[in-house]
Amino acid sequence: MSVDAEELKRWVAARRAAEDRELAEVGENPPSVREAVAAALALVALCGRLIGWPVPEDAVRARENEQARQSWATLRARYSE
Repeated sequence: MSVDAEELKRWVAARRAAEDRELAEVGENPPSVREAVAAALALVALCGRLIGWPVPEDAVRARENEQARQSWATLRARYSE
């Protein structure tokens, strides 16, 4: 899979612009702790409505966790002899 350099540059520029806007808005009116927690809980509720609860495990993360477990088991076996 190849990525077009111009497309990547546009994506990076858009992400930077979004970050700048977020920082500017938060800087002018930072949320209170209560508002931040309420927003986080609203996102959890939205996630539950959209894909169910509990959220299914990410396949990539599960694979990476299994690889880490296997590596650890191999290392432990090697040094416990």
